Amino acid sequence: MAEKQTSAGKDDYHHGNLRVELLRVARDMLEAEGINALKLRAITREAGVSAMAATPHFGNLRGLLTALATQGFEELACTLREGNGRSVKDAGLAYVLFAVRNPGLFTLMFRGDAINRHDAAFTHAAQQSFGLLGQLLAQTEPPKTHKSDVGGEVGQAALWAKVHGLAVLAIDGLLAPLVVQSGFADHQEAFLAQALDAMVGPV
Repeated sequence: MAEKQTSAGKDDYHHGNLRVELLRVARDMLEAEGINALKLRAITREAGVSAMAATPHFGNLRGLLTALATQGFEELACTLREGNGRSVKDAGLAYVLFAVRNPGLFTLMFRGDAINRHDAAFTHAAQQSFGLLGQLLAQTEPPKTHKSDVGGEVGQAALWAKVHGLAVLAIDGLLAPLVVQSGFADHQEAFLAQALDAMVGPV
């Protein structure tokens, strides 16, 4: 497989594989170095092409990052679709673990300053994910607050806020100091499952 990184491999890029390769390189750099390290020249140099070669595929760095965020939402949708029909806690855990396993990508997906949220493909992928998440969250009855019942879209939004907040705390490393004695690094999934159980209940 390594032999394909030859002139023949670069010819393949020019015939339609360059887009895939640039996204792969950008994703690797994103997870290794973070969003701020992503520069178009650095990405194209790592891919073995000039910066101008990326223009027909993405236009600029913002276009490339938007395409990468779109890919992230497509993968998240697949993850949620696989869990369709399971409990809300299972769906929430799948969401949080997706973030934990793809911290850079997950962060990028919600960075409006780095991507174009009006891009048609991005909007479609994001709406698919949110639609699936909404369907899964609708399987449970949210808790009552004060004298009024919270249900429907408001209740789903409240549950998503809890799940998303847990995901952000996990990928930012802010949970570990709270659970040092329980060995967070070694039992992360079990801890997250217990946290979700406490938030959404055993549903």
